[in-house]
Amino acid sequence: MTATRTAAALLSSALLAVLAAGCTATDVPAASPASPAPPATEHLGEQPTPDVTGVVAVDADGRPTLSQASDDYFEAMPLGTFDEEPVPVLAADGSRVTLADLRDGDRIEIWLPPVALCGESMPVQCELRTVRVAEAAEPAPSPTPAG
Repeated sequence: MTATRTAAALLSSALLAVLAAGCTATDVPAASPASPAPPATEHLGEQPTPDVTGVVAVDADGRPTLSQASDDYFEAMPLGTFDEEPVPVLAADGSRVTLADLRDGDRIEIWLPPVALCGESMPVQCELRTVRVAEAAEPAPSPTPAG
């Protein structure tokens, strides 16, 4: 009987050691106040940082494109989609807007889907998950009446 108890105690100790080995000081549960929640919205999924950032440049046809891209690969990329589904756009205040609301000079952040479809053209054309205005451009001054 003593051998059975000893074996059970050793087995229990081994199980506890294995379970404890899987936990480290960096393993903080998601609900813990030590792990801040990402500032992303539902459109950003689990990715709090954008894939690319830049500035809106409105082309001659009034379509927004990406300029000053943080990654040269995306320079001059049209801010639309292949399938013409509306791209979710979040204004600087967090409200939802459309691509048509983007202005020349808006600083933007762009998230791509986990498996982004990009047409290898010049400029590249990518499916977008979300566009967020990080800083709205100053409105253009109103023309003053001649007088």
